[in-house]
Amino acid sequence: MSQERRQYRRMPFEATVSFQELSFHKGDDPALSSYKDVSGGGLLLESSRPYPLGTLLKLEIRVPGWGRYQNHFGPVQEADSRPLVALGMVVRVEQMDSGEYELGIKFQNVYPDDLTALMKFVEASASTPQ
Repeated sequence: MSQERRQYRRMPFEATVSFQELSFHKGDDPALSSYKDVSGGGLLLESSRPYPLGTLLKLEIRVPGWGRYQNHFGPVQEADSRPLVALGMVVRVEQMDSGEYELGIKFQNVYPDDLTALMKFVEASASTPQ
């Protein structure tokens, strides 16, 4: 019997994420990629190169549909277009058959209201029949 170790519900979801290694020197330009799933604890994204375990990444995550779960003023469309900005740590790296890499990212720092909105969005999406 498999024992689930995840603290958060994961939702298969494909959208874009911009990410850049957090460092004190001038690093690479942000990479644009897609992520395969998201949860309140992190996400799984695709990368053209591996990053060492423990690498910190600045993430700008597009989450279409999460606008209605945010505390905001103004139209939901404006909130929906704002990315979720987070600091994440690489906790898993796996090379795929295509030569690309899957990076498991654990959130280290997310604005609390954004994390709450993301978790509400994931719960609502997971309970909605596809």
